Amino acid sequence: MSNAPDDTELERLLTQLLRVVTPAPGDGAAPADSGGSADRGNGSGSALAGLPQLSSSEARALIELVTARGIAQGELAGLLGLEKSTVSRLAAGLERKGWIRRGRDEGNQRYVRLYLTPEGGQVATRVWAAWHSRQARILAELSAEERAGLSAGLRGLVRGLAAEGLLGDAAAKAQPGNQAGAGRQ
Repeated sequence: MSNAPDDTELERLLTQLLRVVTPAPGDGAAPADSGGSADRGNGSGSALAGLPQLSSSEARALIELVTARGIAQGELAGLLGLEKSTVSRLAAGLERKGWIRRGRDEGNQRYVRLYLTPEGGQVATRVWAAWHSRQARILAELSAEERAGLSAGLRGLVRGLAAEGLLGDAAAKAQPGNQAGAGRQ
């Protein structure tokens, strides 16, 4: 008899996980399906209570912009798994809030890139800190065996998502084991 969950249980767990993988309102962002206004009440208290309300897409975009230090809207769309038109509206909203600015690419003046403003950088840093803190709290609750199983399972999940084309090119390339000559772990 195996301890492995059946497919129905895995689907239920994955659905439950996907509902909570974005920062919660108490951590400075709204759930993914809310558009930025619902409160799930995370019960954990928040070091970011003064952070403006933002959607999960806004939070993810700000975090990507920290890493990219300037990115084209099309690239950001790929990283976020969103349509270019959606990212255009997202960028316009972030620009209205004063969190990003649009600027010409230094290497090719025909391209417009998105850059964080100083205020946007502060918001992104706080969102990232909340996200990282939540992940650390969650992982601290797992045993070493559970962490190893989670790691193996997530590698498989990422591989499956990449095979379905559900990860942006940059995200798929960044996954462990995707280097030339690397095998599955």
